[in-house]
Amino acid sequence: MTRYRKNTEYPIYYTLAKIFVCIFLFLSGFEVLSVRAAEVPKAEEPAPDTPPKTEVSILNSKISANTPIDYIAPITITYYDCYGTRITQKKSEKPKQGEAHTITIDEYYDPLTGGNYTEYEITAYNATAKSMKLSLKGVSSGPELSHKLTEIVIKKAPNKTSYSDGESFDRSGMIVSAFYSDNRWRNITNYKISPEKLSVGTDFVTITFSEGTEKDKITKTAKQHVTVHSGSNNSYVITANAAAGGSISDSGNRSVKRGNSKTYTIKPSEGYRINYVAVDGNNVGAVSSYTFHNVNENHSIHAYFVSGSSESTKKKLTIIGSFALTNKSGSYDPGTKLTIDAGFVPGFAFTGWNSSDGNLYSQSSISYVMPSYDVILYANWIPSNLPNIQNPIKTTNLKEPQLSGWTDITNKLAFFNSQDLAQPGSPVLQVTAEGLQCYVDAAPIAMLNARQGIALEVSYGVDASFIFYSDVDNSRFVGTDFSYACNTDTNPFIHEKKIIFTQPGAINTNICIVVSLPDAQPGQLAYVYLINENNSEMIYLPVIVDTDKKISIPVSAKVNLSIKY
Repeated sequence: MTRYRKNTEYPIYYTLAKIFVCIFLFLSGFEVLSVRAAEVPKAEEPAPDTPPKTEVSILNSKISANTPIDYIAPITITYYDCYGTRITQKKSEKPKQGEAHTITIDEYYDPLTGGNYTEYEITAYNATAKSMKLSLKGVSSGPELSHKLTEIVIKKAPNKTSYSDGESFDRSGMIVSAFYSDNRWRNITNYKISPEKLSVGTDFVTITFSEGTEKDKITKTAKQHVTVHSGSNNSYVITANAAAGGSISDSGNRSVKRGNSKTYTIKPSEGYRINYVAVDGNNVGAVSSYTFHNVNENHSIHAYFVSGSSESTKKKLTIIGSFALTNKSGSYDPGTKLTIDAGFVPGFAFTGWNSSDGNLYSQSSISYVMPSYDVILYANWIPSNLPNIQNPIKTTNLKEPQLSGWTDITNKLAFFNSQDLAQPGSPVLQVTAEGLQCYVDAAPIAMLNARQGIALEVSYGVDASFIFYSDVDNSRFVGTDFSYACNTDTNPFIHEKKIIFTQPGAINTNICIVVSLPDAQPGQLAYVYLINENNSEMIYLPVIVDTDKKISIPVSAKVNLSIKY
């Protein structure tokens, strides 16, 4: 089993601090949460000199929609909402130690069955001095719920919250989710931010998201706290970088005086062409130069390249996740109009297209105009109430029972820890894809962003697996197909194993590919080569075979690999 390793080692004083905190909590005599369903009589609070009463179990009890659950709260409670069920609490209420408190569970929607429920069974719960977590299962069907936008929530704060006067708000790393009246939710990116340019005295920015026609339009807002520092900057910094395959003039961090202009020139290397240029995170196309006029804030410019002749005006369109009879992936002139269809997958429902340039499309069949840069379209799917024969996915290392489907796995990741494993080990949840594809959905990877110190390992076949970590930024991952073919070659002098991806391309996060080398010896050195579109090999890095006869390869893209040892 591949072991998950933390990126940093904790010094000894951190361990001593944890021991001190444990002793402090023990001496403080915190009470464990007492949780009960509404029909269970409320337990009397113990006298100060008596030990806490035993926790009241609500396991396997049945509760109707809008039924309150009471508890004694020594510390603020966090909630785990399973299958889209909403667990609500009045925001104005702040429970204090020893006080009784109430939460309410609203109507229940189960995306695995597509049904709505007004009664459900509590299949699992965990109540400690710090949190309460529930897992629910629908029992009695209820009426169909309307699908209307009810609120938006900032699930993950942006990477940057401290600014200088005059800087623009940076949404990098921020995850915003929209919630609906039928208890469904989804992550959104097409929201508006106000104000975009920050000044001293600004304490927050407002996130605004709207849906519906003019007549039925619904708008919701959320606020993100920011800190803006005063200062009389007479100069600003422009950061310029170029990816592999080309260069940009005056790369690095350069200071520019207020009100001045600065021009950058982008040049591809031989055998490459400009893919696109991103200015302050926005795609401005395959331009060969760009000028910042009247500079009055910090900026960034990043140039990206792809292999191919710069003489060609055609741009590459890659379609991932489509099951239509005709796949429109290919090279097209900018402005070309295309009809792109997602097709049909037994066991799944189509939920929309995501584009690598940030655009979203809700219909399965869309009229698409080719932009002036390379682009990738991802088709997103969720399990339906039909049997899933295309991409069955299930866990393999949990205590029984195992879970199946990305929805259950996503919910499990919300409170997964090493105590859930059948065998003691690092907190790595292992799943296997047994169908025709190895499609990794965006939802479980987004859930990792809300956790620390855990990982998800997805296996496909016996040759390779893919590990996602909670301690890296996974916010740009939108789901992708990791299906691959494996070729092996052995001669008297060398062993070679090749991993050839069905759909090479970007992953939009950092992962490790774990490759099994059954013919290798632990401690042996293996060499990893990258294979380009012309089947040319380039040395990537040497790695050491572990005791399980496996190697781990850090990557940020699906690149064909050759391992020689």
